[in-house]
Amino acid sequence: MKSPYSHLKKYAAIGLLAYAACCSTLASAQSQPTTVVDGITTDFYSSYPVGDVQWRGPAFTTGAVPTQITEITFGLTNVDPTAQATLRLFQLDDTTELPSGAALASASLPIVNTNDDANLNANTYTAAQLGSIPGITLLAHKKYALILSSPSGSAISLSDNDGPVNAYTYSGGFSTAAQGYLQTTDSGTNWEINNAVTPAVRLTVLPVEEVVDIDPITPPTPVPTVGVLGLLSLASIMGLLGLRRMRKSA
Repeated sequence: MKSPYSHLKKYAAIGLLAYAACCSTLASAQSQPTTVVDGITTDFYSSYPVGDVQWRGPAFTTGAVPTQITEITFGLTNVDPTAQATLRLFQLDDTTELPSGAALASASLPIVNTNDDANLNANTYTAAQLGSIPGITLLAHKKYALILSSPSGSAISLSDNDGPVNAYTYSGGFSTAAQGYLQTTDSGTNWEINNAVTPAVRLTVLPVEEVVDIDPITPPTPVPTVGVLGLLSLASIMGLLGLRRMRKSA
């Protein structure tokens, strides 16, 4: 014979399970920044000059989901303490793996370093320092490059690993493009792949949710919906009512 309290236990269990499911939904919805490209792997670095006509930087292919840049670390040497670097984000042609148009976004970067070519001279820039670059969505499975220049001439150098080409560590589905390194000696008129070394860079991104616009044939009838917080409240009430009924019946 079934216990007279079995249906109350059932209500309590359903409420608690719904509460747990809602909490799981909230936790999974919070994406975390991920380091997707890392070329900061060695103890010794040489450097290549970056100036008004000599532009250089890393190239990469994105993963399966759209992302936005949240943080970048470059190895940079600044001979002139007042000089700043200009960073440009380019999308690359899928076939040639070279920039296919004007820069998508740019930023002016201050440089702090030890002025020692044997060190990394790491300079880290957060989203707040990266100008319009963090506002650009990097599309899935597309090729991009982050290119450094300096409007003050050749006072800046980009550190590299003084070793093999494309020695990056990739994650988050990111992979190589243009063997990891692009450069130009004429301010972007002609581009070439540098297949000798790997620039010192660390790139962190955040996944971006895609918004799909649906154009219905006829406007749908408004239907009241319950948000995640509403589900949490409802689940909590169901669970508590079920437990109270169990206690009162006992």
